[in-house]
Amino acid sequence: MAQLLSLSRSARLAGVTRGELQKRIHQEGVETFEGKIRLEDLASLYSDINMESDPVFERLQRIKREALSKAKPMDSQLPDPEIVMSRLQQYQHTLVQTKTALNNSEQLLGETTETLQAALELEPQGLRREVEKCIKMLKKAMARLDRTEDARAAMFAKNAMLEIVSASIRLLPSGHEFFVEGNDSILEAGLKAGLHLNYGCSSGNCGACKCKVVSGSVRKLREHDYVLSAREKAEGYILACSNTAITGLVLEASEAGVDDVLPQQEIRTQVRNLQPNGDDLVLLTLQTPRTQSLRFKAGQRVKLTAEDGSDIWLYIASCPCDGRNLQFLVPRTNSGGFGAIVFDGSIAGQTVVLNGPEGGFLLEEDSSTPLVFFAAGNGLAPIKSLMEQAITIDNAERLDLVLAGASESGSPLNNLLRAWTDSLDSFQFKAVAADTAPDKLLEFATASGADLARSNLYAAGPADWLRSLQQAAERAGLETTDWHVQEVR
Repeated sequence: MAQLLSLSRSARLAGVTRGELQKRIHQEGVETFEGKIRLEDLASLYSDINMESDPVFERLQRIKREALSKAKPMDSQLPDPEIVMSRLQQYQHTLVQTKTALNNSEQLLGETTETLQAALELEPQGLRREVEKCIKMLKKAMARLDRTEDARAAMFAKNAMLEIVSASIRLLPSGHEFFVEGNDSILEAGLKAGLHLNYGCSSGNCGACKCKVVSGSVRKLREHDYVLSAREKAEGYILACSNTAITGLVLEASEAGVDDVLPQQEIRTQVRNLQPNGDDLVLLTLQTPRTQSLRFKAGQRVKLTAEDGSDIWLYIASCPCDGRNLQFLVPRTNSGGFGAIVFDGSIAGQTVVLNGPEGGFLLEEDSSTPLVFFAAGNGLAPIKSLMEQAITIDNAERLDLVLAGASESGSPLNNLLRAWTDSLDSFQFKAVAADTAPDKLLEFATASGADLARSNLYAAGPADWLRSLQQAAERAGLETTDWHVQEVR
């Protein structure tokens, strides 16, 4: 029976992003089976696999670490020794079975050869020649067993190492798959993978992240105050925030879909950083308490209230994969008293109360279609959040951004976008002046290789600018009814 691998795991084995793998599968016409690919087909697509390093995958992981502001800089370290040993013991069974099958094959070839050799004395001359051919073929096959390292064997060995350093988790009923790295909890790994798992405190007090282990083994990372009943324990329920995966897992877990409304939250945050982004924008970073992360979806906004009572609604400019470290773009104009204390720096170190989230400018997360983003001015905030979510999910074939204004050379955001361009083969970025004509914006996107007709398009900025951009697209023969647009003043 052919071994089937998920596309997420296959991309890791091949050392490419999932989007690049899906593009290659489409180009080569390779058959997939409910989101899985045969090991033989993967080995055929990537026969020159490098067992020593995966430069593309390493590059993607590095840019994710830099772009997504992980709270724990050592999250990508190896698991602790107990987890590694548990995984090694589990994988030992697979190796024993594989070696047993290999031994049986070698024994079969040896016995077959001996039998045919003996038959040479009994068979007619014509058959003798055929038997000699058979013996020669079997001897060659046995020699290959000893010496040849083919792509399929390399994939098998690499998959073995991958299973030791990380464990895959598949969620039911969604079918989403992600990997647990280092000493992450199941919840932390799921959030970093861009999934909207249910959770509340993330510290084992509320039980909102309760899920059921269908198959596989887990290990408790920390004790928790929430009490699971004896029946729940017997049925396999755990808290995702307090457990990690030893082996591959299948879990029944609740996720928030595109149409699901997340609960309203009120969180007291601290101002951690203020970074000017040109003369008219400041990148504001707020941090939530360790026991209270913000649950939100990329492209949503929240209300911020400073200690002096000034408030403002702002779109979150960071990825939902990190609900503790939240970024916002604060404009100099139309930001009232809140903007004043941001630009004069007096908000530094203050407590800011956050209420939210709200908004429906959301990413089609399960789509593998190429993504094209257009942003003007403050519209970069929700667009940046959507792009970071897209990078985290790693589904899209490619991502293109055309940014009008808000990208002065040397600014933090410009440097970040340039870093993405350098590090991600599938990302293209073009910065233009704020007053660039809409038809030119479309031309810049297509010049980089984007196919606007088959891409999902997202645009955020002032109302007049959005209207002009859509009108220019319609004049160019593009359908704009399916565009995702968000007015941002």
